[in-house]
Amino acid sequence: MTPLADMIPAMSDPDLKALRANAARLSESGSAVQMNTASEILPLIDAEVERRAAAPATTVKKPRAPAKKKVVPASGHQTALPSKAA
Repeated sequence: MTPLADMIPAMSDPDLKALRANAARLSESGSAVQMNTASEILPLIDAEVERRAAAPATTVKKPRAPAKKKVVPASGHQTALPSKAA
């Protein structure tokens, strides 16, 4: 396998989609090496996309932040504050 083929399972879905688009483009028009590599990698990309589509979707729930404590607002006259005239 090529080093790129080893990285396919670890790629995110948007990265895999971009790789597939680039490989399809290069398999049609590119240098001989690019066309050969792209034609080798396209079936691997398609197989990974199908594997992900067949796998059950796992949603990861984020833990909720703890509830904020309600603070009772200060009421009345606050004599402990320094006056501006002093």
